Amino acid sequence: MPNLFPVGRQKLEETMEERKEQGFKIPRVLLPAENINLAKWACIACDQFTSQPDYWKAVERLVGNAPSTLHITLPEIYLEDEDVGSHIADMKETMHAYLEDGVLQELPQGVVLTERHIGGKVRKGVLLAMDLEQYDYRIGHRPLLRATEQTVLSRIPPRAEIRRGAAVELPHVMLLMDDEKDSVIGPLHTQRNTLPKLYDFDLMMDGGRIEGWFVDNPRLLEDLTAALMELPRRDNMLFCVGDGNHSLATAKAIWEEAKETLSIEEQKDHPLRYALCEIINLRDRAVEFMPIHRVMFGVNAAGCVQYLVERLREKGKKAKLVFGRWRSEIEHDGTYQIPFLYHDGAGRIIIENPEHPLAIGEVQEVFEDYIRENPSAKLDYIHGDEAFMELSRQYDNIGFYFEAMEKSEFFDLIVKCGVLPKKTFSLGEAEEKRYYLEGRLIAPYAKEEEPAAPEEE
Repeated sequence: MPNLFPVGRQKLEETMEERKEQGFKIPRVLLPAENINLAKWACIACDQFTSQPDYWKAVERLVGNAPSTLHITLPEIYLEDEDVGSHIADMKETMHAYLEDGVLQELPQGVVLTERHIGGKVRKGVLLAMDLEQYDYRIGHRPLLRATEQTVLSRIPPRAEIRRGAAVELPHVMLLMDDEKDSVIGPLHTQRNTLPKLYDFDLMMDGGRIEGWFVDNPRLLEDLTAALMELPRRDNMLFCVGDGNHSLATAKAIWEEAKETLSIEEQKDHPLRYALCEIINLRDRAVEFMPIHRVMFGVNAAGCVQYLVERLREKGKKAKLVFGRWRSEIEHDGTYQIPFLYHDGAGRIIIENPEHPLAIGEVQEVFEDYIRENPSAKLDYIHGDEAFMELSRQYDNIGFYFEAMEKSEFFDLIVKCGVLPKKTFSLGEAEEKRYYLEGRLIAPYAKEEEPAAPEEE
């Protein structure tokens, strides 16, 4: 990590103070020291590969005991393990060790400009500390920073245990802005070769390559914030969540807890008031919306689809069930046709005269009804066609395949629907998700001083 020095810091802080009511501030980012192997440090977001333990076992073998975000995050595949409590405690101790030993070092106040290379695409972003006072996941509210998918409140408490009392946050949240002229990130990106380089390395497990630059020049930061404020708002929305809805909701819950113990003055700039997020442009050519498929485990496939169609009819839907070849005869005739696949069969659910703008909006509720009435069954959300096909064809499983939504309609859909059904879309394939790399202090920390040697008499 290069030796970086703040420039015009007092003026910058005064400028940022004026911006607090606009939903973000310029952060102080933590990055690993120069001697840390970044290829082992950076791991993919914890909510990926939740039905593929082999992926995480391969990561564990690759990382070993090296300093890594694997040791200070919790892959959600392990969230229900019996010893999860002790694992979380170990994570928090490791965070303090990384700070104490200089594994993590804090940059001056500034922005990290990122460039992610994968699959022949380049996705650009900037890291900002987002004000959780300007975020709300409740339907009917109109905050500056908007949730995009239904928040499942039961998913927050176990995730809150991870953030509560932690010294460091490591973000995988990606926020979208609609910047048609590329006025926010574009000017920084064109000047990237004049900026200090923070990192440039290949990400593990086919994650592509990541580059990062540091921006602390007050003029560039002021131009960045001014450009953000000039973006058009839809229904007061300037940012919406592209990935990490429940992580941001968890950060909000912890902040609401903390507020109860703080004075008004203490609340103004408390670190828990903010969440570090990567901001990307919806218009970026590398931003692709991918579908998230559903796979049910531990079910009788034929009985499951029959239940789903009957429940849809009970809800007043005109639905029918057709068995046949995998994804055959799918017609775009105003109906929703949802293909399904299991070990020795396939077919599709057809819904005529649908009401919701998206197919998943018609069926997500009945999926959840089935799981509630069949406790031995499990529903998981699968990224990528290859993983979908592999899991769907296993005995006692059945998969439901969904098409990608159009990203050009995204902001308007959020305004129209309030929020989308949970797990409606994915920004790219699983390997394209954000890797844990940068962090931010969210609890007071002071490095322990070495005890002074006793004076000789």
